[in-house]
Amino acid sequence: MLPEYESKKFQCPNCDTVATQEWFTAGNASDVAMDVLNHLYLNYRASIDDFSQDKIVRFLKRVENDFRINFHQFVPDDLAVATCSACDGFTLWVDKDVVYPKKTMLPPPNPDLNEEIKALYLEASSILVDSPRGSAALLRLALQKLLEQVGKSGKNINSDIKVLVSEGLSPKLQQALDLLRVVGNNAVHPGQIDLDDNADVAKKLFGILNFIAEELITKPKELEQLYGDLIPPETQGHINQRDGI
Repeated sequence: MLPEYESKKFQCPNCDTVATQEWFTAGNASDVAMDVLNHLYLNYRASIDDFSQDKIVRFLKRVENDFRINFHQFVPDDLAVATCSACDGFTLWVDKDVVYPKKTMLPPPNPDLNEEIKALYLEASSILVDSPRGSAALLRLALQKLLEQVGKSGKNINSDIKVLVSEGLSPKLQQALDLLRVVGNNAVHPGQIDLDDNADVAKKLFGILNFIAEELITKPKELEQLYGDLIPPETQGHINQRDGI
């Protein structure tokens, strides 16, 4: 549940918990201020006579009216703060976008990736906001390591993709690999794609890397495990004999 402007609940960028959010905006600033004032006067009003109570009520009504008229001078219309109920951390929003903390909420790396690749993925996600080009370059390196994990050289991505295609790689997976390769190359050697002006493109590369990992690592691993669990060893031997293995 990614952060959305004025959403009552989302995944907090500070603690990564999906939690209720309390919003402070130009629209509700006067209400928040009046809640504070009323709370401050609550104990005091309980100890004074009725006549003074009436004066305090009139004072608070006048203050509330002034707040509603003038508070926008103190809280810009494009500024908002959401406070997390789980950790009390806050997110600062300007023009309905999060500006603090500068952390883009992305899906976690595929758990079947090697730890080195996961670390590259997380490092790329940590700099996505400030440097989409640097983020894409790190994901290109992660792809190189992924190809090495699945038994290819890991030295030349283009050559490794060619080998995979010759082994029957699906066209969609080939496109995913080349997309990440080409965009990553443009990040390292600037070309037609200016990633600093296309942060959304860089963001989509994380999903592409996970898709590649799912197809090349996770699904074959799950199939192999299911095969080993369900096919009796004797039957596996007959199948190997049939196939000349």
